[in-house]
Amino acid sequence: MKHFTLLLIAITLTFSSISQSNWDDFDNAGKVGYPFFNGTIFDQSFANPSTTGVNTSAICAQYTRHNGSQYDVILIEPIGLTKVGSVADYISGTTKMTLKVYSPIVGKTLQITLEDNTTATPTNYPIGRHSEYTAVTTVANSWETLTFNLINRPDTALTDTSVNRIVLLFDPNTFNSDTYLFDDLMGPTLIDPCTGAPKDSTIGDDYECQRNVSFDFANGTHLQTEVNPLTTGINTSSTCGKFIKYVPPTNDGAFGGTLLYPFNSSKFNEASIELYSPGGAYDLKMVFQDAMGNDIIDQSFTTSTTPGWAKFTMDLHTIPASTSFDKFVFLLNSPTATEDSIFLDNFSFSFNASASIDEKKANVLNLFPNPFLDQLTISSKNEIDQIVVFSITGKQLIQLSNIKSTNTTIDLQSLNPGSYIIQIKDENGIFKTEKIIKTNK
Repeated sequence: MKHFTLLLIAITLTFSSISQSNWDDFDNAGKVGYPFFNGTIFDQSFANPSTTGVNTSAICAQYTRHNGSQYDVILIEPIGLTKVGSVADYISGTTKMTLKVYSPIVGKTLQITLEDNTTATPTNYPIGRHSEYTAVTTVANSWETLTFNLINRPDTALTDTSVNRIVLLFDPNTFNSDTYLFDDLMGPTLIDPCTGAPKDSTIGDDYECQRNVSFDFANGTHLQTEVNPLTTGINTSSTCGKFIKYVPPTNDGAFGGTLLYPFNSSKFNEASIELYSPGGAYDLKMVFQDAMGNDIIDQSFTTSTTPGWAKFTMDLHTIPASTSFDKFVFLLNSPTATEDSIFLDNFSFSFNASASIDEKKANVLNLFPNPFLDQLTISSKNEIDQIVVFSITGKQLIQLSNIKSTNTTIDLQSLNPGSYIIQIKDENGIFKTEKIIKTNK
């Protein structure tokens, strides 16, 4: 009995030390983000085509490699205050990482690299690379669970508690545009100090415990565990986000995703965000969309030339309560030849009773003709104060100020045929945004 007891204790201790976390099941808001990937498609809400067998989830991820990237990578990092526990068990082989994969071809190699994102850069291999693991697909067009085995320990100077990033590679050291589905990445323990914290639907994202959005795409690098560059003033948080645009030709500076708690203007009629520009006066355009991705309303904010946090607020009260705000997009500056970056934090929502529609102040606008040839007439119940015309990508093209009229015709001959966004501010400071189309006949 004594020997049996000791054996039982040994087994219990062995299994109690083995702990893993599901880094992303794509069905629920996860604890990780994807600050960078090479692929041309990364759909994190893809309908599972085969819900029998090893993967019965309704949702998975679809990923298409970039055929020009020999080592096509997906960076996966904990978000907010979440940290990665020790990875010692993966070196010893006591625990192994797994991933559910739906591959187009048998015999495709997948690689996982555990890294320290503070020291690993694209050009300094092997520095910052703790360990590398591979698995090979054995079936095509069907789900299987791949188990990853250790193949290399590139940077032996890194400790087992230094890992804070997983790098996932599909078919490395090749050039192709294969498409894979994947789900349920089981890996090192994610230590989340926010576990149990009640969700606050008034906060979209504070980059700490209230992560109530999913960032589904980014035309740039979206870092979600940045140290706040200025912890005095309106933002004393220790952690914030940072977005860095891709360089040309993919430099429209767009990133965004889905709200975990959709709302309408009867619940929240204002949306706010705090911005810090390290490089001067930058524009950030905030766009809200419905569940189908159709634009509802947008507004551009311009940061100060002096570095410092500032809060910017969008008025949503003019949107009918029947419209649901489900998705959002941010656009950093218009397309330029520079790799711009901006810090952001405290994306939040509120209800301002004084902002509710007052019939005496509510504006009625008519724009005609639309589509137009050279001129557009705007008729307004209230006096028009300012008109701004933007390209469809958010670049400001025309601005007219101090109009002081309820009826005005603007000359748009200089614009090329196509779609544009017009923003009209009336005498009460209420903005209205519409899409206009210039035709060539």
